[in-house]
Amino acid sequence: MKEINVPDGSIIIQEGDVGDSMYIIMDGSVEVSKTLTMKIDGQGFEEKEKILTRLSASDHVIFGEVGLLEENVRTASVTAISTCTLREIKKEDFQKLADKDPRMGFKIVKNIARLVCTRLRKADEDTIKLTTALSIALSR
Repeated sequence: MKEINVPDGSIIIQEGDVGDSMYIIMDGSVEVSKTLTMKIDGQGFEEKEKILTRLSASDHVIFGEVGLLEENVRTASVTAISTCTLREIKKEDFQKLADKDPRMGFKIVKNIARLVCTRLRKADEDTIKLTTALSIALSR
């Protein structure tokens, strides 16, 4: 792992970019956001950045974990909202570690899988709430 220091306001992960790193927040806080297309004031549609969540070192969180498992585009942006100290692990370095110590690699992947399942469950719940609200709004 490599320690990196990120100034307040810096974009750590940009939605749509290809990524191959996972990050652990050691100090500081970040915002996770996603670009949404929204109708503004009954006028045309605009793309707006929607903050999904805030994460901080006190929560002992990781982000970008899918980058260790597959090389694909990032699904959200992550921006430092304070000066942050992060630990970064690249996919290639993780694969070397897992090859050298398969037990450790398995434990890490197992914990990442748990986290992904938790986040997927929350996304499912949010989708149900949004679908219900939209259904109610359209039925009026």
